[in-house]
Amino acid sequence: MGSTRAQGRHAGLTRQQVLHAAVQMVDREGAAALSMRKLARELDVEAMTLYHHVKNKQGLEDAIVQYVMDEALTGAETDAPWRTVLEGYGRAFHRGLLAHPGAVPFFASRPAVTPGNAVHLEKMLEVLRDAGFTPQDALLVIQTLAAIVLGQHSAPPANDGDPGIDTEALAEFPLFAEAIGSGVPSVESRVEFALQAFIAGLEEPSSAAGE
Repeated sequence: MGSTRAQGRHAGLTRQQVLHAAVQMVDREGAAALSMRKLARELDVEAMTLYHHVKNKQGLEDAIVQYVMDEALTGAETDAPWRTVLEGYGRAFHRGLLAHPGAVPFFASRPAVTPGNAVHLEKMLEVLRDAGFTPQDALLVIQTLAAIVLGQHSAPPANDGDPGIDTEALAEFPLFAEAIGSGVPSVESRVEFALQAFIAGLEEPSSAAGE
């Protein structure tokens, strides 16, 4: 008889191990490759074992989003001026997406606010509330900032640094040729520019909250 795959909680498998393997799979093979059966084979367990840790595939995708957010934002600075905190949040989110590109489609298809990411949102909301933003405006700021970062990662690849175009063929478009002469802007530079522009454009709250 062949070896029998482990079943249930007694397999000793933890939720964190399941999520770690799932994130590795989507980073390696892409989000479309994820399935409960394939992940079970990866972990050498029966597929039913995974349902002790996640409700279904959608629950697994939600948990992957939470895993990436926790990894990226745990320990993020909140004891600083609000603009500095926002910049740190945006850069940390960017680094998380860079580290786990396979998870990007899940961020694009999940709700912006979930019980899982409420922990991180609450800390950011407190910073902005203390700076004078209403909770509603603070949430708008945070969600817009996250969307700006996610949008750069969701865009089609731009061959960072390599224009992929023969600039000699752009003789009729000298400004465009000059602009891409040293390469197209990288994701890193686009994210940084977008963060700086967005945050600089935010007005200081007119008064402290509660006044």
